[in-house]
Amino acid sequence: MSEKVLLEMHHVHKRFAGVHALNDVSLKLKAGEVHALLGENGAGKSTLIKVLGGIYQADEGEIYIDGNKVEIKGVEDAQKNGIAIIHQELVLVPYMTVAENIFLGREFGNCVLVNRKKMNEEAQKLLNENQVNISADMLVGKLTIAQQQMVE
Repeated sequence: MSEKVLLEMHHVHKRFAGVHALNDVSLKLKAGEVHALLGENGAGKSTLIKVLGGIYQADEGEIYIDGNKVEIKGVEDAQKNGIAIIHQELVLVPYMTVAENIFLGREFGNCVLVNRKKMNEEAQKLLNENQVNISADMLVGKLTIAQQQMVE
């Protein structure tokens, strides 16, 4: 097992209107490890992941990626640091293609013209790299739930 630490969260706190959802939470993830967050409803599992993914901002605490302290003030900051959250509920658009869903909100082109050819090429490259046997130009609504989860 590798000893390289990929992610550390130290002394993270998050409060919502008087509720202390995260109280001094720390987490360390090393390369090659698999972790599960377990706990009752309201234990803070989703809140911790949402802090990491930039959906919420921690009230206190520090986050390190590859040993470097980072500030995650939003989803874009998380993505720039290589963090993507796959939510339990699918949030795909069924009448759009796989490529369009992958790059939704980050389309190639400008506000008038979208470069669908480039989007399809890049999406297919990502799918192939991750050994996902799906065509980038396929409509998401035609995929099985398992395939949709892979696109997500």
